[in-house]
Amino acid sequence: MRFGLEFGRGLGPIAVAAVACCMISAAAIAAEAPVYKNPKAPLEARVDDLLGRLTLQEKVSLTAGGSAFGTAAIPQLGIPAIEFSDGPNGLRSNAGDKTTAFPTGVAMAATWDPALVQRLGAAIGEEALAKGIRVMLGPNVNIQRTPLAGRNFESYSEDPLLAGEIGAGWVRGVQSKGVGTSLKHFAANNQEFERQRSSSDMDERTLREIYLPAFEHVVKEAHPWTVMASYNRLNGVYASENPHLMRDILKGEWHYDGVVMSDWGATHSTVDAAKAGLDLEMPGPGQYLGTRLLPAVRDWQVPEADIDDSARRMLRLILRTGVMDGKPLPKGQVNSGAHQDIAREVAEQSTVLLKNDATVLPFDKSVIKTVAVIGPNADQPAIGGGGSAQVTPYHILTPLGAIEAYFGNDAKVTYIPGAINTPAPPIADARLFSPAEGRTAEGLTARYFKGSEAKGKPVKQEVDTSLLKLGFGNDVAAKTGGAFTVQWQGYFWPPRDGSYEFSLVSASGGTLTIDDTTVIGDKTPGEASPIMNFLPVKMHRGSIALKAGQAYPVTLTMQAGAGYRAMALGLQSPTGTIEEAAKAAHDSDIAIVVVGSSPTTETEGRDRTSMDLYGRQNALVDAVLDANPNTVVVVNVGAPVTMPWINKARAVLLQLFPGQEDGEALANVLFGEVNPSGHLPETFPMRLEDNPAYLFYPGTRHATYGEGVFVGYRYYDTKKIEPLFPFGYGLSYTHFGLKDAAVSASKDTDKPVDVAVTITNDGKRDGADVVQLYIHDAEASVPRPFQELKGFRKVKLKRGESQTVHFALGPRAFSFYDEDTHGWVCEPGAFTARIGDSSRDIRLEKRFTLDADCRLAAR
Repeated sequence: MRFGLEFGRGLGPIAVAAVACCMISAAAIAAEAPVYKNPKAPLEARVDDLLGRLTLQEKVSLTAGGSAFGTAAIPQLGIPAIEFSDGPNGLRSNAGDKTTAFPTGVAMAATWDPALVQRLGAAIGEEALAKGIRVMLGPNVNIQRTPLAGRNFESYSEDPLLAGEIGAGWVRGVQSKGVGTSLKHFAANNQEFERQRSSSDMDERTLREIYLPAFEHVVKEAHPWTVMASYNRLNGVYASENPHLMRDILKGEWHYDGVVMSDWGATHSTVDAAKAGLDLEMPGPGQYLGTRLLPAVRDWQVPEADIDDSARRMLRLILRTGVMDGKPLPKGQVNSGAHQDIAREVAEQSTVLLKNDATVLPFDKSVIKTVAVIGPNADQPAIGGGGSAQVTPYHILTPLGAIEAYFGNDAKVTYIPGAINTPAPPIADARLFSPAEGRTAEGLTARYFKGSEAKGKPVKQEVDTSLLKLGFGNDVAAKTGGAFTVQWQGYFWPPRDGSYEFSLVSASGGTLTIDDTTVIGDKTPGEASPIMNFLPVKMHRGSIALKAGQAYPVTLTMQAGAGYRAMALGLQSPTGTIEEAAKAAHDSDIAIVVVGSSPTTETEGRDRTSMDLYGRQNALVDAVLDANPNTVVVVNVGAPVTMPWINKARAVLLQLFPGQEDGEALANVLFGEVNPSGHLPETFPMRLEDNPAYLFYPGTRHATYGEGVFVGYRYYDTKKIEPLFPFGYGLSYTHFGLKDAAVSASKDTDKPVDVAVTITNDGKRDGADVVQLYIHDAEASVPRPFQELKGFRKVKLKRGESQTVHFALGPRAFSFYDEDTHGWVCEPGAFTARIGDSSRDIRLEKRFTLDADCRLAAR
C-alpha cells in the first residue's frame, strides 16, 4: 500500500482512480480459479493449462497405473486416480459385487441392431457410475477368425462392418453417461494360444481390409476415450510397442486423440513402448513406464515431446470423466428394472431360429399337459464365457425355471440333465445352499477374519450368493492390512441321490467339509484350472455320496493374501442317464433339450480343441429326438459347434450366451410371446476342416494368416463350400419379401451410390428382419472375395407393412487396399448389388458400373 501511495503522488484524482482500478482487477484475476478447474472452459484449454503446470516427473507418473485398476493421482494439483473395470457385457466389479450380466458380444451382434446395443451400452454406463468406475474396458471388436478362439463369445463377428457398427453403438451408449470406453484388443488378437507372445503374421492388405476396419469405424464414428493395445505381436513386433499400429495408423491416419493403454501385463519395454505411442501401462505400479521413463527422457532416448503427448492424452481422459469439475457425479444404478428389461430384450432379439420344420414353434400352451426339459444347460445355462468378461449377476432365471413358471399348474414339467457340458465342475448353484437349516434363503454365510485363521470377531459378515469371485474383499483388506481368512458356512441340499463332485479354485487353497467329512483339504492335489486359467490359481477336487432331501452342513475356509484374490466353488451334481432322459421325453407332449457350452469350455486364456459339444450331449440330443418328434433343441453356446443330429431335428434355436435374463427370453420365444429375429454374425461350418484358417491355426509362436482376406463367409462363398448355417442366417415366425431393388446416384456427393430396396412383412405375425446388402466386384485386378457385406438394416414391421430401405455407399465400399500405393483403390468397372436375408439367401441383384471417379457411369 505504501508503494501505491507513493506512486499516486503528483497524479490527479482520475489517474489515481484508474491505477487503483487496474490493481483491483489484477487481484481479482489472480484470485480466479485456474482454467483447468473451470468446467465451462473448452476442454483443450483446460488440458493446455493443466499440462503447463506439471513437472516432468509428474508427467511421466501419468504414464503408468497407480493400482491394479486405477491411474496415478497427482494430489497437489487435485488430479485424482480414476478406476477402470472389465465390462464388454456388463460391469465386472473389481470388488466382486453383483451387477447386471448382459448378453455377450456375439449375442449383441446377433441382433444386428446398433441402436439396441447403444441402449444396452447406456445401461452399462449407469452401472459403472454406481460403482465409481470411470472407464469400461470394452468393446472387443476383434474378428472371429477361427471357430476355436476362446474369446469369440466376447467379440462380435467375422465381418468387420458388422463388428464396427455394433461396437460403435456400444461405445456411444456407455460414453453418453460420461463413462469412457476402451476399444480392444488393438490389433489382430484372434486366438488365445500363446496369447501373450504369439505373432499375428499377415500382409498389409489383410490387416487393412479385415482386422483394422472395425477399429477404424469405432474410432472415427464413436470416438472412444481409450484404445487398448493387445498382448500379441503383429508381424513380430508387440502391439504395445508397435509404431505402425499406434503412431502411424491410430494417431496419425485416424487422428485419434484419446489414450492408448496396454492390456494388463502387455508392456515389454520402456523406450520402445514410449516412442511407439503407448500412453499408459497397466496394471500399476508400472514396470516399464512411469518413473522409469525419467532417465530415458534425460538421456534423450525418448523425446520429451512424446511424454507431453501422452500426458496431454491422460489429462484429456481425466477431464472428460468429469471427476475434476467440482460437482457431484451422477449416482448411476445397478440391476434396475430398466436394465433387466434391456438385458432381456437383447437376449430375445439375439435368439436365432435355425430350423422350424412343420412350424413346430411356437408351442401352443393350451394343448400341452406334460413337458420334458432335458440337458445340462437347462438348469445351469451358460449366460457368458469365462475370464475377465465374466460378470457376477444378481440373479439368473434358468430355462427350466422360466418354463416351470410359464406353465404353473397347467402342465407337469420333468427335468433330467442327462449329460454334462464341462470337464470340470461348473460354478456351484447358490440355490442348492442355505445359510440356515430352515432354507428360507439361498447362499452361505460368509465371515471374514483378520489373520490366517477363522478365529475371533469377524471383520465382516454377510450372506453370499456368489460362489465365483474374480477379485473380492477389498474393503476387508483395507481393514486387515491385506491378508485375511474367509469362512463360508451353511447347508447343502442335494437335488437327487448320488455322487457329488466339488472343486475349489483359488490361489491359496482351502478346505471344504460336508457333514463333518473333509471333501477338499490341504493335502488334496492341485491341478491346472479351466476356470480363471489366466491367473496363478489351482483347482482341487473331491467327491462325496449324498441323499436327496437332506440338509448337509457345509464349511468352506480359505486364506486370502495381499495379492490378487479369487475363488470359485464348483459343483457337478448327478445327471441321470440318457435312457432316463429319452423315457421322460417319450412320456411327454413336448421335449425341450438345452445343450451347449460352459464358462470352462469357452473362456479367456484357452482356445477350444474341438467344435463338438462336450461329453455325450450329441448322443443325448439324438436319443431325445428319437423318443419324441415334438422336440426343440436349444443350443446355448458362444461360438460355432457341430450338429450331427441336425437333419433329424425339426426345430432348433440358438442362444449365444444371452446373459442373466436367459430363461425368460427363451420362454418368450418358445411360446410365441416374442418373434425371433436374431441372425448369425458368424458362419457355422459343417466341420472344423472347412474353416479357412484350418491349415494355419494355431501356428507356433508365429500364427500365419495365410487365408488373407478370405475370412468367414468371404471364403465359404468364394469357394462355394456349403456351411451348416451361413453368415447372416436367421428364420422368423412370419415371412418377409424383398422387391423393387434400385441403384442410383446419391444426392450426397460424398456417397455417390444409393441402393434402395422395399421389404414387406407378408406373413401372419408382426416381426423384424435384417436386410443385408453385399457387393460383388466383377472386374477386380486383384483376387477379391465373391461378395462383401457393405450395408445392413434391422427393420421391424407389422404384418402387411412395408418399408423402403436405403444404403448410401461411398468409394470405400467398392475399394481394396493396394500395398504398392499404400492406399485404397476403387477401380472402374462392373459391380453387382446383392440383397438378401443371408449371404446365401440373395433375393435381388442389380448390376451397375462405376467410372474412374468411383461414381455411377452413364447407362
